[in-house]
Amino acid sequence: MMRRSPDIKLADMHCHIVPYVDDGASDLEEAKRIIIEEYEQGVRLIVMTVHFKHGSFDTPAAKVKKHFDSLLKWLDTTDMTDLDVYVTREYYCDKRLALLLDGYARGKDKVVYEDITYVPEEEILPFGGHRCILLEFSSGRKQMKAFEAFTRLAVHAGLTPIIAHAERYPMVQENPEILRVARKYGAYIQVNGDAILGKDLKRVCDTARNLIKSDIADIVSSDSHDLEVRSPNLKKSNGFLKSKFGNEVANLLLHDNAYYLVYDQE
Repeated sequence: MMRRSPDIKLADMHCHIVPYVDDGASDLEEAKRIIIEEYEQGVRLIVMTVHFKHGSFDTPAAKVKKHFDSLLKWLDTTDMTDLDVYVTREYYCDKRLALLLDGYARGKDKVVYEDITYVPEEEILPFGGHRCILLEFSSGRKQMKAFEAFTRLAVHAGLTPIIAHAERYPMVQENPEILRVARKYGAYIQVNGDAILGKDLKRVCDTARNLIKSDIADIVSSDSHDLEVRSPNLKKSNGFLKSKFGNEVANLLLHDNAYYLVYDQE
């Protein structure tokens, strides 16, 4: 492939590339193409975040690992040797997750939710030196206290929560300052590249840019699902951030915070 090393190694902390497990990559070949596209854009750290939502995305952890391992085996055959990849879930914050986080914190062997047995150590998949997980909230209803409550649950379990695409949530759109409370307890705030690039509803895009302008956002990620409708966008995001907010902000949101959380690099 013989690609030139990028000036800054971008990080994508939220994307749906593992095939056969959610609404992201439909098969192994599509997953490979997305990874190659990310690499061409200068991404050198990818965290694949498989949906975990009761009633919608209930893929067993073993199946996630199986298909993630197939990507690792393929990567070993390529020359993308400087690309680091991790897998976790995009955890939807509901009663099941609360039970799992509590069980994880208490070291329980198993928990039971709606007559189904789960093993917290298998279902909760932290990544990086700071043991991060991605938390998703409702985009359709207001969750007044959920940001603080689930942040504290995760932190109590020894995890570092990252709040996914925070610009989508009605409460954040009305009052972005509520995220400062979650940050106070240890959460990091992620926004989507498509939103800052203006490729979403106006209120979503305005909120994403406001979170950056107000120094509330910590991470920009692609939330990529495919190469057509929700394609990787971090190269364009990097250019936009540099032009609108400066190199320092762009580096912080697309490299520095992610590398700190994963590698403990300042």
